[in-house]
Amino acid sequence: MLVPYHCEVEVLFRRKFFYCLLAGSALLSPLKIFSQSTFLPLNSDSYQFLSRFEILSGTVSDELHFSATPLLRSKAADFLDSMKLHFASLNEAEKKEVDYLLIDNDEWTEDSLAKSKKPFLKYFYRDKASLYQFRNNDFMVKINPVFDFEIGAESASGETLFTNTRGVEVRGWIAKRVGYLFYLTENQARYPEYVRERTDSFGVVPYQGYFKDFKTSGVDFFEAKGYFDFTAAKFITIQFGHDKNFLGDGIRSLALSDYSENYLFLKLNTQVWKINYQNLFMDLTADFLRGGDTLLPKKYAAVHHISINAAKWLNVGAFETVVFHRNDGYELQYLNPIIFYRSIEQGLGSPDNTTIGIDYRVNFLHRFSWYGQVMVDDYNIQASKGKHGYWGNKTGIQQGIKYINAFDLKNLDLQFEWNAVRPYTYTHNDSIANYSHYNQPLAHPLGANFNELIGLIHYRPIFPLSLSAEVLYSSQGRDTSYSNWGSNIFIPTTESNIETVYDNKIAQGVKSHLFYFTLNASYMIRHNLFIDGEYIFRKTSSDEPAFASHTNVFQIGIRMNMWKNDFDF
Repeated sequence: MLVPYHCEVEVLFRRKFFYCLLAGSALLSPLKIFSQSTFLPLNSDSYQFLSRFEILSGTVSDELHFSATPLLRSKAADFLDSMKLHFASLNEAEKKEVDYLLIDNDEWTEDSLAKSKKPFLKYFYRDKASLYQFRNNDFMVKINPVFDFEIGAESASGETLFTNTRGVEVRGWIAKRVGYLFYLTENQARYPEYVRERTDSFGVVPYQGYFKDFKTSGVDFFEAKGYFDFTAAKFITIQFGHDKNFLGDGIRSLALSDYSENYLFLKLNTQVWKINYQNLFMDLTADFLRGGDTLLPKKYAAVHHISINAAKWLNVGAFETVVFHRNDGYELQYLNPIIFYRSIEQGLGSPDNTTIGIDYRVNFLHRFSWYGQVMVDDYNIQASKGKHGYWGNKTGIQQGIKYINAFDLKNLDLQFEWNAVRPYTYTHNDSIANYSHYNQPLAHPLGANFNELIGLIHYRPIFPLSLSAEVLYSSQGRDTSYSNWGSNIFIPTTESNIETVYDNKIAQGVKSHLFYFTLNASYMIRHNLFIDGEYIFRKTSSDEPAFASHTNVFQIGIRMNMWKNDFDF
């Protein structure tokens, strides 16, 4: 009778691992109080501003390690403080960007600019960044409305497009020790036809999770995220919640992007000296078929990422990930915060999907930042000897460059990026441990088997007005219902169900070319309240007529305290 009893105890412990580890970390916290912060939201303009200032300084920041985001607001404030000597050389628009950051993070900057001259009804908008704020040494809360109202049209379907988002954001601290955030929106939308096609194909709205049909060809969904974070030691931050993370310095990430649905995670971040070390333990949803209410299958992931400022101008990093499934819960051996995952995976019998890689960022001439990622999902040296294009050599590469104040034109920033991922990368020999969450890739939205070029232009002639353009071209080899050429990461892949063992190359299969162009204009009326206009041209051509399409999209809207995802795929 002892064996079943011990099995039950182990299963219970595995299934409660997040809570046990979180509680244990809290008990290890010292009594000394260190101020705690919430995080800057992914995709916010703050990252563009902070990145520009780092490049202009000519060094890499010890406060901000951009290859592992989101970043703490308190760290952004520390960075701004370290940049004060450079402020005199900034142009007027750049000084306004600094003011924006000071206002947006006023709980850490204590800047007089953040105070409103005329609060609304004495209690609302007493500071420019918050509808309501209460703060003392024991408690702080900031409450803000969130909305996005858009209307538009597209040529492909001839239908009216719309977005109707309403919600609330609440963030703050408790005793300056525990930070918290709660974010909830209710959404109805009719997206462009190519987004709807992807929604129908994957059973999920891109960047989101569960949805219901809304009227004709529309979707209705909630987005809810939130977390607690606290300082376990002077240099260690622990975050537990439901949100997203991003690894890398590029527009895309080959390691971990924000494309998929939010997920439950526990993150330990250690930042000391010139080093930032991150452990991420994730609770994910495996592939499923959309249907009636039912418990969706689970899987898990663990991620290590280390970022080191090796020189004043050079940041280098390394990462490893593992995606796995266990019937009895989390694999406890992957909780080791410093072990090499591949050694564990081999010791367990190599049942899981591991990747390793490096990233880097080089800032030079106070104008340029060269960055990149190299990712290896699998590589078999023995099988590759004397042969070319072995299917099991699954790798990806990213190269990019940023050019600030290009051609001596103030506030004109250019960015170019190339991404290439070999066939069958991110796949696994079953349908569970592929590199995905909630029917969406965890890394690049195109999956695998592609070359991609992206060009971005950002221009801010005056601070409230932001103009941007993006040009994207990709060449991908697509799969069909009767072929597996390596682009669909959800197909269980073994040597028995691929098209060829050798001579595999990027973009093999059903040729598909994507050209995407978008032009955006955004004007900030008041802090984080924007009027937006957008034009999109998207065209795909393919040997398979079902993969060919083209459309023109026009949209205008108004949004507040939220950051949009680009449907650039």
